[in-house]
Amino acid sequence: MVSRENVVILVFIAAAVVLLYATTLLGEQPLWVGGAVVVGVGVIAPLLVNGYLDRQSE
Repeated sequence: MVSRENVVILVFIAAAVVLLYATTLLGEQPLWVGGAVVVGVGVIAPLLVNGYLDRQSE
């Protein structure tokens, strides 16, 4: 069975991939924009959401 944490992480990684692709289609963006999208949406956001959900379930 897949845990809640893994589902949250997978959803945010999928969103990061879609947003990264969208930023490449929008035109000439600086290189750091793609990295910021991946780190912000794919790493930091799931950590914050999982931390929030963990505190709510206690």
